[in-house]
Amino acid sequence: MKPKSQNDGMIKLENALFYVLVKDDRELADLRLHYASVPARERRMAADWAYHSQMAEEIFNDAIALAGQEGLGNSSWPSGVVALAIDPLYAPALLTVGSIEYQLGRVEEAIKLFMTLATFPKDEEDLAIVIDKAGDFLIDQDDYQNAFALYFAAEKAYPHEAVYPIGSGYCLEELGHYEESVRKHRHADALEPDNYKHLNDLGYALLEVGESEEAEEVFERSIALAPTGYEFPRNNLSLLKEKKKRGGS
Repeated sequence: MKPKSQNDGMIKLENALFYVLVKDDRELADLRLHYASVPARERRMAADWAYHSQMAEEIFNDAIALAGQEGLGNSSWPSGVVALAIDPLYAPALLTVGSIEYQLGRVEEAIKLFMTLATFPKDEEDLAIVIDKAGDFLIDQDDYQNAFALYFAAEKAYPHEAVYPIGSGYCLEELGHYEESVRKHRHADALEPDNYKHLNDLGYALLEVGESEEAEEVFERSIALAPTGYEFPRNNLSLLKEKKKRGGS
């Protein structure tokens, strides 16, 4: 017997929202019901295992299927879906399922899942990385408005993390709010004054509002701090100087 294909789960996802399936699909509903009565730590461990183990299971099943033998069997759902059924507060799965919902055109549902991340306690493992990946995903879709909303919510919830004003500053820049973008980048620089990447972003934001003198100074600070191979501030400084030669300010 051939192991279940994830195509089966994706077809179901195309036809129904995750929050509906987790109540109506027997496999997902059973997982949610079972783990609801399990201690939080054990539930998290189970979600983490489901999220990371599926690739190994698929490789094993494919290998023995080629030998004409029956596989171990696996879920028809993508690993993120299984993990989120097990633990509705498992951050990586919120990212995965939110991304799937978005790509299926269910933007409102996706944003609800992403915004849940900004309600987590600040000591949640890898939270800043997951939120930033969700923001990057939205930026890749050119959805700067929703990306800004996510970064801004995270800013308010976790005011000492520089990654969030950097993200919201970038979105504001793309939305044409240049002065506000500069303020966000200044705030990120104040939180991490020796971060060469943040300095480069601040310099570029200053360049956008015509503050070329300060931008030049900031790019030079970034260059002084940056490791070999990080060429963005050097390239931006070259562009700034070329613009000055042409008579721009």
